[in-house]
Amino acid sequence: MLVNLWYVAQQSRNVTDKPVFVRLLGQDLVLFRNEAGEVACLSDICVHRGASLSQGRVVDGTVECPFHGWRYGGDGRCTRIPAHPDMKVPGRARVDSYPVTERYGWVWVFLGDLPEAERPPLPELPDVDNDGWRFVHGVWDFKMNWERVVENGLDASHAPFVHGTAFGDPDRPEVMDFSIDVHEWGAKGEIIMHPPKPRGVWALTTPDRPPVATKPFFHMCGPIVGLRLDITPKMAIWIYNAHTPVDENNTRSWWMMGRNFLRLPMFDKNTVKRNIKIFEQDAHIIENIRPIHVPENFLEEVTVRSDQLQMEFRRMVRKLEARGWLIDSDRLAAEFTGKRAATLPCPMRHEHRPWVLDNVPLKARQARATRSGQDDAADAAEELAG
Repeated sequence: MLVNLWYVAQQSRNVTDKPVFVRLLGQDLVLFRNEAGEVACLSDICVHRGASLSQGRVVDGTVECPFHGWRYGGDGRCTRIPAHPDMKVPGRARVDSYPVTERYGWVWVFLGDLPEAERPPLPELPDVDNDGWRFVHGVWDFKMNWERVVENGLDASHAPFVHGTAFGDPDRPEVMDFSIDVHEWGAKGEIIMHPPKPRGVWALTTPDRPPVATKPFFHMCGPIVGLRLDITPKMAIWIYNAHTPVDENNTRSWWMMGRNFLRLPMFDKNTVKRNIKIFEQDAHIIENIRPIHVPENFLEEVTVRSDQLQMEFRRMVRKLEARGWLIDSDRLAAEFTGKRAATLPCPMRHEHRPWVLDNVPLKARQARATRSGQDDAADAAEELAG
């Protein structure tokens, strides 16, 4: 799991007048709204005696601990200690506070300590705010590591076999050669696929459907996997998934599905039903993948040309790990879990000292694999070109 990226923590509509508990990157956080209506995100651990702030209440734009009533503002500073109302609040009485923004109906939290100028940008999600489109929202929980979930969303060749009634034709599963465009924080491609055989009214209106242009992309923040399906020259669908790592083995996928046709609310129920079915089909397969984690060595799996986007995602993960952004889960479990509380790094750590709780341990700034990442990438590239 990686720090110094933006993650979707919750739907905006679900953060109202009460604290909201969320778990991201294996750590517990609390969301609440201040007096200005802005969402704040703090470590959920009260530094007095370790109680869960999300079990408390929101009072005057602060979150109040349910144990002894300590209150914390959106900047993480303790503002009130009821047992000693006249005492100056100790400088160490603060919890980590994380940058927050709301966009596309989601609450985005930056989990890391980079200054604002160095943080990666939020992804652009076309047509979400376009009046000519109708979007519905939902959430799905996968019992699987986040990298495996992201890669599944970028995998065109699984569609005919896992989603044969919705995407792809199992009788024509060929993936035509395609190229990808890579930028600093993600990549995109355009893949031509044979659509499934039409059924029902579609069989009457379009009995011989032409190939469909699918346009997948990913962005490391979210991390977002997006897919546009151009069903006809005038009818299209967008699917956006923000695959939030809950912990090493669980992923919460915040999703949006949009359409530029049948835009009346009466059709929303069917859109949700179709998307849930897709998640169910995916979960049946990917929750049984072994190993749970993506192999450190690229050559422990066989890679082919249709896997280009997944491989580019793996390369980007490696690059961010090499920056020292990878949480050291083994050390965290050995030194902290059940023994000491830890928190994710936040920007305020550079401005104030000391802090009560240590940050989660991060791996050193080096490649994770035993072989060099360049060696693995070069060997895998030979397979891709084969």
